[in-house]
Amino acid sequence: MDASLSWHVPHEADPAILRVRLAQVGLASLVAALILLVAAPPPWREIGLVGLIPLALLMAWRHWRRHQQQLAGTPNLRLDARGLHWLDASGTPHLIPRHQVQAFRIGRDAQTLRPVPALTLYLAGGFESQPIELHPPATPEAVRDLLRTSWGLVERRDEEPSRRHYDLAVDVYSECHVEQSQWHLEGTAEALRALFAEFEAVARELPLPPPGARPLTRVILARRGYPSRLVLGHAPSADLTDEQIFAPGEVLRRIAQQAQALLAEAETPCDRQCDIRVAPHEVWTFHLHVRPQTAADGPGA
Repeated sequence: MDASLSWHVPHEADPAILRVRLAQVGLASLVAALILLVAAPPPWREIGLVGLIPLALLMAWRHWRRHQQQLAGTPNLRLDARGLHWLDASGTPHLIPRHQVQAFRIGRDAQTLRPVPALTLYLAGGFESQPIELHPPATPEAVRDLLRTSWGLVERRDEEPSRRHYDLAVDVYSECHVEQSQWHLEGTAEALRALFAEFEAVARELPLPPPGARPLTRVILARRGYPSRLVLGHAPSADLTDEQIFAPGEVLRRIAQQAQALLAEAETPCDRQCDIRVAPHEVWTFHLHVRPQTAADGPGA
């Protein structure tokens, strides 16, 4: 019989949310206790303080109980002879076929919702799967044994070199404000043009990832001022965070084309901006700060 392993990965149950809610209960209890101590008449003060303790414990227990219920559920992932099967949050089934998998890695990944070991599959075409949280009965040992013995795969224990180097260096300063949906880019017109040419190159040269895989990326070192990394990826949907811009090809091209049009008529120094709709209900503003060459800028990339 072919070996198989099924387990459940919660789509919710974020531990950070649980910590925030427990902290809110603690803060509300502290405020209520201070109000009772200051404003309540002496006969009611002791009664109120005594009653506050079980009320706070009850609220904390309800939040913890709801978190535990979100963790429980029927299996939504399965490894078998055909490949990796999973159900997304809407219940739609997906499959990464066995023949596309070339190797695997098990370890902690910063992109998982919970701090637990995760499985990453290395796929044909240079793709990697999204990190897959491992929960009992899918322990690291059980998954490792199945993939080694039944699938005949080799485990990779180190990260890919692409996560440690950069593909292009430009004399641009990059700063993202996620809460305001704004991206600020500063540099010479030539350096900014080189950066946005890479947006078009990513859209043109990098294929879209298959379902369940991470996008292929280009890593850019923005070395003007405080050096930072900017990761560009060609993805089915937009995902912009502090150091990454993942978006469909048409969005990447739209960003590049509007920015290049502004730079074509920009003087030095000047500030320009363009609003880009990256999703039906999401608009980002890109601020271009055209500045003269500085002594700290490196040689042309």
